[in-house]
Amino acid sequence: MNISGLIAFDLEGPLSPQDNAYEVMGLTEKGYEVFERLSRYDDILTIEERPDYEPGDTLYLILPFLIAEGMGREEVLNVSKKASLIPGAQETIKVLKEKGYTIVIISTSYEPHAHHIGERLGITPDCIACTPFPSERIEMKEEEKKRILSLKETLIGISLGEDESLKKVLDEFYLKELPEMSFYNKISGLRVVGGRRKVSALKNFMDTFKVEPSRTVSIGDSITDFRMLDYINSSGGLAIVFNGNEYSVPYATIGVASESLFGVVKPVEIFFEKGLSAVKDFARKAETPLSTEEGNIDAYYSLIEGCEDLDSVIAIHKLMRRRIRGRAAQLG
Repeated sequence: MNISGLIAFDLEGPLSPQDNAYEVMGLTEKGYEVFERLSRYDDILTIEERPDYEPGDTLYLILPFLIAEGMGREEVLNVSKKASLIPGAQETIKVLKEKGYTIVIISTSYEPHAHHIGERLGITPDCIACTPFPSERIEMKEEEKKRILSLKETLIGISLGEDESLKKVLDEFYLKELPEMSFYNKISGLRVVGGRRKVSALKNFMDTFKVEPSRTVSIGDSITDFRMLDYINSSGGLAIVFNGNEYSVPYATIGVASESLFGVVKPVEIFFEKGLSAVKDFARKAETPLSTEEGNIDAYYSLIEGCEDLDSVIAIHKLMRRRIRGRAAQLG
C-alpha cells in the first residue's frame, strides 16, 4: 500500500560524492587549500553561533575568490558534469517514487550543480531548494583582484588548526574590507541554503505538499544538515544521517553507514508503513559491532537516540564517508 510522505535529501553526500564548490575552487592555483581554510572558518562561525551566519555559508565566502579568478556559471556546470552519483542513488530515487513518496532536494550547492544532479535523478527544479549563483560574470577593480589574490597566499600560510589566526584574518576581510569593494553589492544579497535556511526550505515544501513533520523523512550528512535533522527528529519524523560526520550524527533518529544509498530504503519503508517506533526497533535490532578497520561493510544501522557510544558510530560513518567522498570527506 502506498502511503503519502515527503523525503528531503541533502545533495552533496547522500546523492553525489562531489563537493562542487570545492572542485570549482580546485580549478584555481592552490584553490583546494584556500577552500579548506574557508570551510574551517565556516565551522568556527557556526559553532560560535555568529548572528545571521549559517553553516554552508562557505559558498558565499568563496565568491570573491571565484570572481578574482574569472570563474562563473559555466565553470560550476562543467565541474558538475564530471560528478558521479552515490552508488544506488538512481535506484533508491526510482523505488521511493514508485511507492508514491514525494522526493525533494534541499542543498547548499550552487543552482547549476543542484539542478544538473536533480535532472540526472529525475527531480525537477520545483522540487529543489539550493543556493543561487550570479547569472553573469562579475567584474572587479584590478587593485581588488590583487588584494584577494594576496589574501589567498596569506591563508595558505596559516596551517589548519590555527583557528585564532584564521579567524582574525578573515574577520578583517569579510567584516571590514569586502563591504568597501566595488562589486560587494552584487554578492551581498546571496543567501546560502544551509542551517536554518534548510529548515525553512523544508517547511516550505511541507506546506506545498501538505505534509506534516510526522510524515517527513530528512536525509543529511554534514554541518549544513544538523538543524534540518534535529527539526524532523524532534517533530516526530524520521531523520537519517547517511555517512555523516561528528556535526550531524548526534541530531539524527537513526544512522545508515553504507557504500550504497539503497541502504536507506528499508528504514524509510518501515517508517511510512509501520511508524517511527518500528523503524527505531529495526535500527536497534540491526546494530552489529563492526571494526573501523578497512573491510567490507554492507549497511550499518544504528539507533542514535539513547546511544551510549556515539564516538564508535561516528567512527564507522567517517570511515564510509572517506571511502565514498574522498578528499571532500574532510570538509565540515
